[in-house]
Amino acid sequence: KSAIYAYKKAIEMNDNLPCCYYNIGVCHIKLKEYDAGIIVLKKAIAIQEESKYFFNLAYCYAMKNEVKKALINFNIAWSLDNNDEECEKAINLISKKNKKSL
Repeated sequence: KSAIYAYKKAIEMNDNLPCCYYNIGVCHIKLKEYDAGIIVLKKAIAIQEESKYFFNLAYCYAMKNEVKKALINFNIAWSLDNNDEECEKAINLISKKNKKSL
């Protein structure tokens, strides 16, 4: 929580800092606050599209069992960095687990 506070202070000085939003999102993930994580990760993505931003957004959706949103964002992350084996693993795992519902 203290890291979130520090990143928010940094944003107050310059609100166009996608890495601060991203780091706040990661803090929320560690706290299992996925809805809050989604909000700030979307802010980071609005400023700068990076694979890891989409990956963590997808992770939040996966933890909330929002399968389609998770898959969309994992695929976007993978398309931005197709060397990211974790994206491929996540996509395959979710696809296999939810084959019937997709």
